[in-house]
Amino acid sequence: MSVYKKIMDVIAGIEKVVLSVVLAFVTMITFANVLVRKLSNSQFAWTEELVINLFILMIMLGCALCAREGSLISLSLIFDRMKVGGKKVFVLIITVANTLFWVLLLKTGIDKVLTQMANGKHTFSLGWPEWVFTIFLPIGCVFLILHTIEFCVDVLAGNAPCVKSDEEGGND
Repeated sequence: MSVYKKIMDVIAGIEKVVLSVVLAFVTMITFANVLVRKLSNSQFAWTEELVINLFILMIMLGCALCAREGSLISLSLIFDRMKVGGKKVFVLIITVANTLFWVLLLKTGIDKVLTQMANGKHTFSLGWPEWVFTIFLPIGCVFLILHTIEFCVDVLAGNAPCVKSDEEGGND
């Protein structure tokens, strides 16, 4: 169990570094685009294409990190009133539902990437193959699946903060 957690910690660390680098890069090129637009009549059209697609990567990785902590969309009003056993069952049900959704999204993303590769379509401004950007969706889904399962394992093992506080307080 501790090996699994260490591996997931490394993966989360890599995700955080990627998110930081992408955010800095997106901020820099967006600022440059605005500056060029204000100082002249031209603009970097390619930056908008790049920024939009990098935002998809940031959203997917950010959601994955939220899933790791159990802070994705949740029904806190119901969950907080449950005892430890109920929370574990609730998290197990939510994990199954979320994982099924992420797997469906993963399959859809892979199908889209394969279709774009077969068609040889390129982006309008940069002229890059479209699948280069579309692959961000399946990549994000893989991390979402991993972190959703990680949170479930933490809750079932009693290592998640949402369960630890209840066990210490004796609410069960």
